[in-house]
Amino acid sequence: MALAIIVAVAIKVVGVILITAMLIVPAAAARPLSRTPEQMAMAAVAIGVLSAVLGLDLAYTFDTPAGPSIVCVAAVAFLCTNILRILRTRSGL
Repeated sequence: MALAIIVAVAIKVVGVILITAMLIVPAAAARPLSRTPEQMAMAAVAIGVLSAVLGLDLAYTFDTPAGPSIVCVAAVAFLCTNILRILRTRSGL
């Protein structure tokens, strides 16, 4: 119920595409870091919060829109976690 309310309010604020990205990208970034769904959920929350804080800071610093800045930070987190996954599989860890 809370997620539905947040999504409904956020759609008016940042738009459909950005809110979809804000919901999906942190979870996708958390997947390579976790082994269980619970770990993935906690990592996704951490990545989402970090993306929001850093994205808002970047938006303030560089005078850019907040929504796209948050999504860009989340996308960088997604790239970093997938690079980490590739490096782990190549090294055999």
